[in-house]
Amino acid sequence: MSVSRGVLVLALLALASCGVAAASDPPRPSDSILQFAVLPARSTVRFELQATGHVVHGTSQQVSGSVSFDPENLSHKPAVSFRVQSATLETGNKSRDKKMREAHLETGRFPSIAFRATRLDAIAPTLRDGETQEIKVTGVLSLHGVDHPIELPVRAVRKGSELQVTGQTTLKMSDYGIPLPGFLFLKTKDEVKVMFDVVAAPPAVAVK
Repeated sequence: MSVSRGVLVLALLALASCGVAAASDPPRPSDSILQFAVLPARSTVRFELQATGHVVHGTSQQVSGSVSFDPENLSHKPAVSFRVQSATLETGNKSRDKKMREAHLETGRFPSIAFRATRLDAIAPTLRDGETQEIKVTGVLSLHGVDHPIELPVRAVRKGSELQVTGQTTLKMSDYGIPLPGFLFLKTKDEVKVMFDVVAAPPAVAVK
């Protein structure tokens, strides 16, 4: 092999190795962190509680919070927090709601239910305009004076200036020291199914 051909082969090998390294590198964070504020009028938290002979349905539309992330690298400095005023949860039955707030949620002592994310794990690294992502959100739920780690499987959709986050999970009231509702032969299960549909927009849009 001539010297010139040997140099050429070495150069090609070097370029190939650089290409492999570049392909395996994780996505680099961009300089733009997007920020969103929850739109309470378009956001809902619902729950279902199995009781003897029927299902109790509850809801609240008093959802607040914020979301920020790098659309080119979701693992780069994400911040997610949501809050619901516990006294706004209602089931359509005033006497039942009064008991739920006073004897179980104790809303006078614990006026809010809050979630704060500590980690995002997404199938793909980006969430650009027009993209949909399936994300596992790990964080801490503060409920009834108890902080408990949870994982939320969510779907995040970006469309124009808006971000929509939907998902559901199952909580145990006993994990948060909440007495199980019941009266005589009417009993409820420990598990509560929680569903959420949250719409957020940039802060400048959200305040309009």
